[in-house]
Amino acid sequence: MKRTLFLLLAASVALNARAKVVLPSVFGDNMVLQQQQKVRIWGDSDQKEVTLSTSWSDTPVCVEVTGGRWTAEIETPAGSYAPQTLTVRDADSELTFGNILIGEVWVCSGQSNMYMPLRGYTGQPVEGAMRTALESPQYHNRIRMITLPKKEAETPQRDFEGHWDIPTPVTSQLMSAVAYYFAQTLTQTLDVPIGIISTSWGGSKIEAWMAPASLRGMGYDVDRINADPKIQQRAKCGLLYNGLIAPVAGYTARGFAWYQGESNRREAGHYARLMQEMVKYWRTQWGDAKAAMPFLYVQIAPHDYKNADATDGVAVMEAQSDALELIPNAAMIATTDIGEETCIHPRKKREVGERLAAEALIRAYGMRLACWSGVRFHNAEFSDGKAVVTFDNARYGLTPQDEDITGFELAGSDGVFHPAVGRIVKSKPVVEVTSEAVAAPIAVRYAFHNYTPTNLRNTLGLPAFPFRTDRE
Repeated sequence: MKRTLFLLLAASVALNARAKVVLPSVFGDNMVLQQQQKVRIWGDSDQKEVTLSTSWSDTPVCVEVTGGRWTAEIETPAGSYAPQTLTVRDADSELTFGNILIGEVWVCSGQSNMYMPLRGYTGQPVEGAMRTALESPQYHNRIRMITLPKKEAETPQRDFEGHWDIPTPVTSQLMSAVAYYFAQTLTQTLDVPIGIISTSWGGSKIEAWMAPASLRGMGYDVDRINADPKIQQRAKCGLLYNGLIAPVAGYTARGFAWYQGESNRREAGHYARLMQEMVKYWRTQWGDAKAAMPFLYVQIAPHDYKNADATDGVAVMEAQSDALELIPNAAMIATTDIGEETCIHPRKKREVGERLAAEALIRAYGMRLACWSGVRFHNAEFSDGKAVVTFDNARYGLTPQDEDITGFELAGSDGVFHPAVGRIVKSKPVVEVTSEAVAAPIAVRYAFHNYTPTNLRNTLGLPAFPFRTDRE
């Protein structure tokens, strides 16, 4: 038996050695190709020409090979659950990929909360993971995910070791929980297969996901930072872009989902600009000159970040809100209600995936969904010893009615904030806020500490974003 296995492996190695046409690992069996698009396919060959044939078209596509490399575009039909094939051949070799699905493709990236697998981390569970894993075979022809292994690189990489996975009770546990719930919600709503390119690294800083040229333009001393042995690889400029984004850049997709920011609390003051530059560069690499690919992202969740009363974490949340004004075709979801004071990895990942999916349905698929975004501060008026705060994304009112709304603070002319209580004005998206310690308030804050218990939501259950009126 061992000899037979050895001979089979040897034959496989010999076959690969003779193969002349090569594609990177992002193309393979079980992959999902973006529907109704001219999908980009690329690879290597030592021949002059490469031909691509598909099971859904009778017309092959022929392209020239230049300097050993080639790029082709093939048109895809409407999405369906029917398995398809793609064959790529040159003059003396051929590769065929099977069980391909046509549907919607998204790139999901970030740090540990995006990477967090369905099985959770040590001592840190994902809520509902067992049922999700047991039910995963229902999605064998609806969800596919390819996860890039953690790798940093000094130069942009062209390939990686990985393959497209089909959900099973075993494989689903290793998939990004946020990305899986995002895909699950989209396939249930759109009724087409969803492909996820999952590329994240826990503890990473945004600078690692950016182009060094962009950072230099912002005044970063890239060479000094990257040469510093005290700085972790996942925090150095461009290294994760090179290892985890460059190999898949250009794979035709609908958009991006991003969950990162906890590691950039010291850079909160310019985090919004960092996001802007990163998104701009990514879109350039995908050929998205018109910003047609939505960039969806998660506002980091409340957590003590070593000091629950401090504001370094919420400063990043504020910067993420600022980024909405800088990044075209972007949307941010709220997590004010799911943070955990002593665990930086909230267990409620389904809510994150579903909220990202709701924004995708609005931004990418044209669904007119009212109040599906988090509750957002509109304005505040101060009189008669109270603040009257009006909110957006609460057309049908706010909840909970007839209960104290927690998380508010008021300050008077001395600038000192004190705990305050909010009461919802019935049938209006308005909260009246008062504090016995502040007779004449001139400023109001909500959820403006690293961790603050809150309960304000709209009737769809979406929470209010943190805000302050005293920002200079």
